[in-house]
Amino acid sequence: MIRFEHVVKRFGDNVVLDGLDFAVQPGEFVTLIGPSGSGKTTILRLLMTLEQVSEGRIYVGGDCLSHMTRRGREVPADEKYQRRIRKRIGMVFQQFNLFPNMRVRQNITEGPIRSLGLPRAEAEDRADKLLDMVGIADKADAHPAQLSGGQQQRVAIARALAMQPDVLLLDEVTSA
Repeated sequence: MIRFEHVVKRFGDNVVLDGLDFAVQPGEFVTLIGPSGSGKTTILRLLMTLEQVSEGRIYVGGDCLSHMTRRGREVPADEKYQRRIRKRIGMVFQQFNLFPNMRVRQNITEGPIRSLGLPRAEAEDRADKLLDMVGIADKADAHPAQLSGGQQQRVAIARALAMQPDVLLLDEVTSA
């Protein structure tokens, strides 16, 4: 499902990832453990294309995330190509990144409506089922500021699952 091949990531002269090779099979759960600054979040940011690889290749479901073929030649992937692959990946960020001006249900339905073209009623039904699944169905009409950190994290998880991704990435999943 995910494959890193000889991935190098540099920030200036600082090499954060040096020839990283690993694969995650469909249905497999993987935890990255290491000290602060060891590259765990960088790996997630590369998968979300928030950072670009310096060298190497990343594949998601067999598609190369970092490069594409154009006119028979391999070239760096453009934003449109990466967005198509990125739709298969859900991400829960360490800071949750909820929209503070939107109620909980809106936070969950915005992506499926705008990115997937889901009808509002279907997106809201999906959101309500996910909120029930994560144990905060009673918070659907609250704003994020009215929730505890743990409740905000559950909203972020429900929001990621609402997109029905093939891959779910969780950064600092036990933080709240």
